[in-house]
Amino acid sequence: MKLKATIREEVQVNAKSIVVEFSGDPKKQHFEVKCSFIPYQEGMRKWDTWELKIRFESEIFTEAKTGEKSYFTHLICDQARKHSSILM
Repeated sequence: MKLKATIREEVQVNAKSIVVEFSGDPKKQHFEVKCSFIPYQEGMRKWDTWELKIRFESEIFTEAKTGEKSYFTHLICDQARKHSSILM
């Protein structure tokens, strides 16, 4: 799915993830999005707005002692296109 998002934290040079806020989210939540590329090398910077092609990956963790399961959903971005940026 394609979603428009604004980068909300500094993008580290070698990091493989970004922290974004999705456009239209009334709660203005921040999400970590893992990338299959290096975001800094793609030119992603804090406050830029990008259109991200997002897919979901599920991770199941089973507690060894109790056998209880926890489910984690990861947001993965394989493609991104710069939408706009704030000019100063």
